[in-house]
Amino acid sequence: MYKSGDTILYRDTPYTYQEWTTYSGKKAKGFNCNCQNLLQYVNVVSFGTMTEDEMHERIDDYLDNIEHHKELTRLHDEGCAAYYAEKRANGDNYTGD
Repeated sequence: MYKSGDTILYRDTPYTYQEWTTYSGKKAKGFNCNCQNLLQYVNVVSFGTMTEDEMHERIDDYLDNIEHHKELTRLHDEGCAAYYAEKRANGDNYTGD
C-alpha cells in the first residue's frame, strides 16, 4: 500500500496519496491531483478523491473527453464575461472580488 506523500502515475498523470488527522481526531486518507497538463482545459487547479478508483475515473474523464471539457470551459468563461459586461453597462463596477 501507499504511504502519505507517495506520488502515483496513471495514464502519465501524477497524483498523490495523503493521510491526515481530522479536526475531530479521526484518521483520513485520500488522493489529490494537481497536474497542470491534465487540467489545462478546465477551470480547476486540483481535485481530490477518497478512493483510487475514483481518481482513475476522474483522470479518464478529463483525458477521454477533452473536447467536452474545452466546451464547458468556454461556456463558463463566456457566461462570466457576459455577466460582468452587463454589470458594467448598468454602471456597476462589480468584479466578483
